[in-house]
Amino acid sequence: MPFEMLLSTAEHIRMRLPIEKIEENKDNALEPNKSCWNRFTTSLKRPFRLDLSLSKQDLDHYTAIYSSNNPNFEHLFATLRGSQDLYFTPSERILLTYELLARAHPVDHDKDLPQEENTTRVPPRNGQKRSGIGRLITEKAYESYFPLHEPLRDDVRHIDDDGLNDREKLRKHWATMRRCFKFQPLSLIRSYMGEKIAFYFVLTGFYNQMLILPALVGLIIFIYGAASVFTDTPTSDICGSYGQSTYMCPRCDLSCPFWKLSESCVYSKISYVFDNIATVIFAIFMSLWARLFVEFWKRREAVLRYEWDSIDFVSILEPIRPAYESKAEPDDQRMNPVTEINEPYIPAKKRIRWFILSVLVVIVTVAIVCGTVFCTVVYRIQMDYLLKSTSVKTYSSIIITVTSAVMNLICSLILSLLYRWVARKLTHLELHKYQSTYNNSFIIKMYLFQFASFYASLFYIAFFKGRSTEYPSNYGEPGTGDFTEQCDPAGCLVELSIQLLIIMSGMQIINNVWEFTSQMGPTCTRLFYRCTLFCFKWGKNDEEVQWEKDHKLKSFSSLGLIDEYLELVIQFGFVTLFAVAFPLAPLFALANNIVELRLDAWKLLTRYKRPVPFKAADIGIWSDIFSGVSYLAVLTNAIVIAWTSEFIPKMAYRILQSTGSSLSGYVDWTLTSISIADYNSTGRMPPDVPSGVTYCRYRDFRSSAAPYSESLIYWNVLAARLAFIIV
Repeated sequence: MPFEMLLSTAEHIRMRLPIEKIEENKDNALEPNKSCWNRFTTSLKRPFRLDLSLSKQDLDHYTAIYSSNNPNFEHLFATLRGSQDLYFTPSERILLTYELLARAHPVDHDKDLPQEENTTRVPPRNGQKRSGIGRLITEKAYESYFPLHEPLRDDVRHIDDDGLNDREKLRKHWATMRRCFKFQPLSLIRSYMGEKIAFYFVLTGFYNQMLILPALVGLIIFIYGAASVFTDTPTSDICGSYGQSTYMCPRCDLSCPFWKLSESCVYSKISYVFDNIATVIFAIFMSLWARLFVEFWKRREAVLRYEWDSIDFVSILEPIRPAYESKAEPDDQRMNPVTEINEPYIPAKKRIRWFILSVLVVIVTVAIVCGTVFCTVVYRIQMDYLLKSTSVKTYSSIIITVTSAVMNLICSLILSLLYRWVARKLTHLELHKYQSTYNNSFIIKMYLFQFASFYASLFYIAFFKGRSTEYPSNYGEPGTGDFTEQCDPAGCLVELSIQLLIIMSGMQIINNVWEFTSQMGPTCTRLFYRCTLFCFKWGKNDEEVQWEKDHKLKSFSSLGLIDEYLELVIQFGFVTLFAVAFPLAPLFALANNIVELRLDAWKLLTRYKRPVPFKAADIGIWSDIFSGVSYLAVLTNAIVIAWTSEFIPKMAYRILQSTGSSLSGYVDWTLTSISIADYNSTGRMPPDVPSGVTYCRYRDFRSSAAPYSESLIYWNVLAARLAFIIV
């Protein structure tokens, strides 16, 4: 593109251009290394650092918004970077070329009609009024447009870095699992792909570094729970003679059998591993970590904004979306206060109905998710009845929990595909003027859909399961059937742990396998085609030029980056919202992200067309989502500790029963007795009453005589739980 055209486009988008080199003060640069702490941290980071040659060797410059009215720029073009041809970097040239193509306003020239100057509208054609390259793509004048990748040789591992271009350097040192424990070459990533994509990889790398400490702490917490399970008094009571002699009431009145407390032995052992004093401490630690992560990321973001010269970056001059322009009436125009040019405009009254529709659809989708959770509840109840009469009744609770979690995972993944299609349709109907507002609206919908889909079953188990006012001989409403779902005597937290483990790990494994296999399919097809062509031409294989190679790659869109951010923020919720339930979540997340980061890098470099290097000052709306999740994590962990775990009841038992640190008799304290004769009074006598049994036990704090109202202990424990949440 001619240099004058680059300058004109840069002025139009208010691009900042270099005006003066920043001379590095070597004395000040060495000053931080004098502290002992800095030398210590530097020595720790040394094994993970990349070679300094991978840094993009471009001196820092002071910049200013370019204006053709400022004569001070003219003498810099040929001197600041050596020559006029080097004044703009390759990524800046790509961005300016894209902006020119996207903002071009082609006009149908008719000699019989007068032409207007500064035309900003495109005459209607086939119902479209699109401007720029988008119109030509729609009318099939062009198939696609994209910046060219730099050439990439098949094997660059044994080639010296001096003989590699930027793409090959990234492929060798970044997009490979061989360097998975090395820092990322951020300056090279930014130079080749732009700040917008670079911010995603910076966030992923920063998140991984922050996960190291929680992963180690969580592993220690898990080992402590597994090692001390055999010394836990309540677990020993359930598995010992007390559990063998204690008959539990049926889980339903009409068809479920009586069972012994000892049948929960395995379940109680697993429960203790994830529900002990150490996991409570870990949950508090993770709540603080979530907030620190957000605050430290803001600092990191601010540093990068300064280093990448994006402090004053604004995106208000982005081009109008073609879909918006095509729906605007010719007479509906408004002046842009920045450019002072009349632009297409769609009144709010024409768009409000679509926003209302979006809200209604979101509500319906949440209801659908709640319906899937209800279906799994029915499944668990039916399976509990079927398995209690089989030889695997000891493991029935674990089998039911695992299978229901797998069902929830499958439903969530299937619904995610549907939700993506629905979100795109709704966002398209809303007619957003700019791509940034379109993306933000799409992000909010997708996150709400994914939040409901993946977290609904977790919230149900954590906050609602086993909270009904029903009790044996009074399960279900009269005439509505024998229906209820109660927690195991060991508590509901272990079920939450298993549910979280399966959904989190399953989602990550399936996504990574799908990403890899979906990218390898086209590769295998191309290899087969090349081999066939080579054999057909008897050894003659013409080398493709770069644009032909790139044309066969997938197109990269901003929605692809949204998917990566969405996967990251959903995982962040798994790690922080229910930290008390699964201390190994940070370790699993870290292991996944190490692979995910290099897989994403490999995809962008080898399987996608080169992305336009858009500038950015931050990660946008994702910062607000991360911040919101971190605040929610404090609340959810407090409620899970108080409401779902055994921490508060055990503390109340020690205080109310004055046992000190001993939990001897705790299991018996949490169980309430009900007379078998009371089943006759309701007409709901369970089958196969054990001989000699006059009463059975169930988990609740109620009186042992009719009408079985809540006991004083219930209100004491409830007050303690509420006090813990408030404090």
